[in-house]
Amino acid sequence: MRVAVLQTDPSYRNLISDIVKRLGHTCVTFGDGLLLSKALSRSTVDLLVLDWNSSGLCGLDLLKSVRSSFGERVPVIFATPDGDEHNIVCELTAGADDYVVYPIRPGEFGARVEALLRRAYPANAFLEVGPYRFDARQQIVTVRGKPVQLSGTQFRLAQLFFSNIGRVL
Repeated sequence: MRVAVLQTDPSYRNLISDIVKRLGHTCVTFGDGLLLSKALSRSTVDLLVLDWNSSGLCGLDLLKSVRSSFGERVPVIFATPDGDEHNIVCELTAGADDYVVYPIRPGEFGARVEALLRRAYPANAFLEVGPYRFDARQQIVTVRGKPVQLSGTQFRLAQLFFSNIGRVL
């Protein structure tokens, strides 16, 4: 899975990246909300880890943008030093799926990431059509056992079409 991290604090950005990579996922990190927003317009991610306060574009504004563009499909977890109840309620109400306050406990944070990914992309989400096999969890397509290189968007489009053979889309 591909995880994007927006964290202004480099030490937490590196910690979160290490946790995500240890779980076997790809991680791209950003220190600025505008840079992440631009990256999301060119490429997709499977999970977002956002900071409440960030330069360029704050986490709440980025969350609203993601929800308006991608809907509820992409899970979002906030990892931030701000433990104010009002802000936590605000983020969860705006569409965040989880909220973690610093200091981050690596084991717990990893379990939360895996739980969100498990719910968003069920492990048994395999689709087989003839020689084609789609693994939704890892976003991999194989043809007769050989992997096919596809971007995230290409994978989702191919899976949509193969899931709806015989239907007009």
